Amino acid sequence: MTRLRQDTGGAAYVEFLLSFIPVFIMFLGMLQAALLYGANLVVSHAATTAARAAVVVLPDNPDEYGGEGVNNVSFAASGGSSSDASECVISELGSLGGVPIVADTSGSARLNAIRAAASIPLLAVSPSFEQLVGDAQVYTAVGGNPGARAAVGGLLYNKTAVSVTFPTAPGASSFRTSFTRDENITVRVTYLFHCGIPLANWYMCDDYASLRSGIPMAALRDLARRSGSSTSDPNEIAELVRRVRHSRERLVRARPGMDELSQSQVPWLGYLTALTGSRFVVLRAEATMRNQGASYTYE
Repeated sequence: MTRLRQDTGGAAYVEFLLSFIPVFIMFLGMLQAALLYGANLVVSHAATTAARAAVVVLPDNPDEYGGEGVNNVSFAASGGSSSDASECVISELGSLGGVPIVADTSGSARLNAIRAAASIPLLAVSPSFEQLVGDAQVYTAVGGNPGARAAVGGLLYNKTAVSVTFPTAPGASSFRTSFTRDENITVRVTYLFHCGIPLANWYMCDDYASLRSGIPMAALRDLARRSGSSTSDPNEIAELVRRVRHSRERLVRARPGMDELSQSQVPWLGYLTALTGSRFVVLRAEATMRNQGASYTYE
């Protein structure tokens, strides 16, 4: 026994294990924060792109937009009779089992043209199908097949994860759908960013159901499970309560963005992400530009 107590062999290995876990978690957190920062820059660029598109599309010839009036947009449902590739894919998925389902989409032709302009930059940060339905992995979060990411983003994900709205003023919470010539137009882009870094996404992001309801379900579930245990530690319970409070504050900040995502092109697709267990962060950015257009009227 004395020899065993004096034997220091393997001490470095034990010390490495004790120090590696917190350092590795910190590394994952830094990686997820870096991805969030990069995505925020992309959303800012998407807002600028949407504003540039808006000041050109809004006063454009009505014949190019199915006769829709100049300087007007509509968020009303347009039905499923569209040649949009994403809606065709959704229809095919819905027809499995012999029951055809046509996806209802929202938005007029001018609005969807502006949405498309905002969506193009966001293809760079869209998740792949593997990210959405598979386990969280560093490789798929930071790399993977860029073509697969763009395809899923363009055909499906961005239809529900991207919202374009028009605040009455920069930072305003009220919106408008009609505009006049030579006035400043503020365009806001809201994006549901997918968090794909394991472990870190549980502390920095939220699941879709919690974002939509405003209730930190995962944190409350952990608190209920530990509180019902006979071996629960008061300090651990206090930490879980703090985590619930912190998650609740984060969800309150995300509430306006989730309301804006209800104005996406296919809002109901967002509820399917709740089945994947993925976690997200709501990002928002806006840009203001002067409306373009000539003084003449189109025949």
